Amino acid sequence: MSPSDCKYATDEEYLAGACMGLSQDLARYGMGRATARDVDSVKMARNLVQEIQNQLLQFDFRNGPLRRKFDGTKYALKTLETLLYELAVTGEESEFFNNIATKAKVDEEPDAKRMKQDDDSSALVLQEDLESLRKRMELRDNLREKLIKLCRDGQKAAKQSIFALHRNDKEKAESLLLKCETCIQEHLLPIIEEEPQLRNSGSFSGVLEEYVEGKLFHTWLYGKDDDGGGEDGAAGELLHMEDFLFQLKPAEYLGGLCDLTGEVGRYAVQRGTVRDLNGVKLVLHTNQLILQSIQTMERTPSYTNKKMDQVRRSVEKLERMLYELSLSEATGRRVKTKTEETPPAADMMETDDATNQKE
Repeated sequence: MSPSDCKYATDEEYLAGACMGLSQDLARYGMGRATARDVDSVKMARNLVQEIQNQLLQFDFRNGPLRRKFDGTKYALKTLETLLYELAVTGEESEFFNNIATKAKVDEEPDAKRMKQDDDSSALVLQEDLESLRKRMELRDNLREKLIKLCRDGQKAAKQSIFALHRNDKEKAESLLLKCETCIQEHLLPIIEEEPQLRNSGSFSGVLEEYVEGKLFHTWLYGKDDDGGGEDGAAGELLHMEDFLFQLKPAEYLGGLCDLTGEVGRYAVQRGTVRDLNGVKLVLHTNQLILQSIQTMERTPSYTNKKMDQVRRSVEKLERMLYELSLSEATGRRVKTKTEETPPAADMMETDDATNQKE
């Protein structure tokens, strides 16, 4: 059976089952035939496993399940060769192949020639199928390497945009988000369209989650219309999955949404430092909304479940922070605003003039 006959199996699954798994099955089959003293069957099994191994040696397997399964092919071949050696020691000989050789020389029967030709053609078909499969896997590996390198640039830009948002550097954050967005649309998505299996790679999912997190944080601070928020107070708006320019998987959107709770939690610390009770309340309301929305879902991706603990801890910390701020407010403490902490430029000039006059 060739790889093209497996409509619902990937190339890796075909190698693992139809080649490597078959080799181990043939080793067990050879053990049974050796028990029945059937040398010919053991030899045919050995020849097929040897041909499979010779073709698999042309592949560059990465460390992983496929590489470990390939090691089993070598052990299967060794088992069959050991069986043939033990049968030869006990005096068993192959009658089938000897009879074929004798008939081919003496009687020159066409059946024997036809059998030999069929064996060669089947080996040639196996070689051609595995060679085409190897080329596809090499192309996929090259695309994966290219994807990983490009994802680093996009993910770095998304991370830096979040840092810029925490510094209230809106223009730089928007520029970095645009850079990440361009990287995804013009460089990453074409690779995914060419090789859809790479959509599930960790690098691509990582850059999408980072971009979603940055875009959500920007919208939460400044709003969807980009007309509010910032230093005067966050807008508190959230983007939905369909609001993004390209299609996202639920796991990618939910992953970025869970990470958003950490970023708005840091924003709450900044607002709590200046006793901004309303700002902390807004962050708590946002994280509670995200937590409750995900908990009410009937089924969530397993990857998202791992991030739910950090969302719960974020809500607990914000509740504690809000309680401490209420205590400070109850004691009558008052924190200076920015205008009170830093006098206007005109006041500073008047102060300097008065000092100069005294001198």
